[in-house]
Amino acid sequence: MRKDTQIVETAVGTWLRFPGSFKKHQCLVELSDQLSLDINLKSGLVHVHQKDGNDVFQHVGDLCLAPVGGQLQLSFVSTQPQDPRKELPLAQPDAS
Repeated sequence: MRKDTQIVETAVGTWLRFPGSFKKHQCLVELSDQLSLDINLKSGLVHVHQKDGNDVFQHVGDLCLAPVGGQLQLSFVSTQPQDPRKELPLAQPDAS
């Protein structure tokens, strides 16, 4: 194992590689082989990590869920410089 990374266990018992500075919160889940979510119950933030070319999950931004006027508002704050040519696809709601 490289000294600048660490292996961290997810909620379902899989192991993922993160930078050495990564601090796991209450619930770490792997969404796919490319994305993971680290849920911080105290702050309400969901830290999003994406696997890089070295198979290390890097922090790419935070999701924030908050009740606003009787509805749930979701916002995303990216830690990556925005390239308008490269956008993450968002799931579309089912119209049925």
